[in-house]
Amino acid sequence: MAEQSKNDNGGGSLDRYFSDPEYRKELRKRKRWGWLTPKVRLGLIAGAVAGGLLSVYTVYLFSGLPSLEKIENPRPELATTVYAVDGEVLDKFYIKNRSQVSLSELPDHVVKALIATEDKGFYSHWGVDVIRFMKAMVKNLLTLFQRREGASTITQQLSRSLYLGMDDRNVFGTITRKFREFITAIQLERAFTKDEILEFYLNVVWFGRGSYGIASAASIYFGKQPSELTLTEGAMLIALLRGPAYYDPANHPERAKGRRDLVISQMEKYKFISPEQADAARAGAGGLVRVRPQLPLETLKLGHHVVGDGLHRGCPADVGVLDEHCHRLDVGRIDQRVAG
Repeated sequence: MAEQSKNDNGGGSLDRYFSDPEYRKELRKRKRWGWLTPKVRLGLIAGAVAGGLLSVYTVYLFSGLPSLEKIENPRPELATTVYAVDGEVLDKFYIKNRSQVSLSELPDHVVKALIATEDKGFYSHWGVDVIRFMKAMVKNLLTLFQRREGASTITQQLSRSLYLGMDDRNVFGTITRKFREFITAIQLERAFTKDEILEFYLNVVWFGRGSYGIASAASIYFGKQPSELTLTEGAMLIALLRGPAYYDPANHPERAKGRRDLVISQMEKYKFISPEQADAARAGAGGLVRVRPQLPLETLKLGHHVVGDGLHRGCPADVGVLDEHCHRLDVGRIDQRVAG
């Protein structure tokens, strides 16, 4: 009897399927949407939300990138130099004490020290070291950036110095900056040669004590032109790049010497110098001869900032021909003009 009832039900359903169009439509609808279980629906909603957030973040990420025009025409802020009629440098005014120098004017050992310490694969990558970058990002995320793992190539560091800055207020800001560095570094490599990137880098990077670029650093720390730097002195300047305040040779001489010797060891490790040259560089003297120069303060007393009010950004790097005696005797008169 039970078997008979089952067959009857099955036969009744089949008869209804062929005789009832609405029933057939309902069955098709169930079959079409049967896969849409509550879990699947939740997954689809989560995916849509994630996709929307990713789209918003992508727009935000690219909105903070420098334009191609800005990348192809970098304009680092240079110090304004005032000359006397006989060519003597009378003074400099600046927000960032930076002077331009070409790569050909630098000793070869400075470039080698930079590559050996900061980016040994500089000539082989295309702006970023992907494997090193991903490893560093994973380590940084696992530690919530409490113990930062560095992975920036020279080109990425240049993109930060020239365009992006380093104003990270939280983990989100740090991650975003890293991705922007990644993208901008690739654009820089497409726009410039390796030597041009090195030259840009060495002219804009921060060396501490008011000095931006290798020329200002050589002058402030050693009272020299960059072409006159010894291997020991060049290694000391490159050592500062890791942390100019932390490795300041005036305030922390032993710490600075240790970092300098590490730079020399890296140069030896990658065959940029011989063991004999390395030993001589470690034993070499690299004494400081200057302290950080101070900007004139007289105009501040009158309520003006001679640099911040427009001299730096409004003037070329080299300005004026002043009579030496005018500079020495008429400082008070110049202050009165600024005040007026």
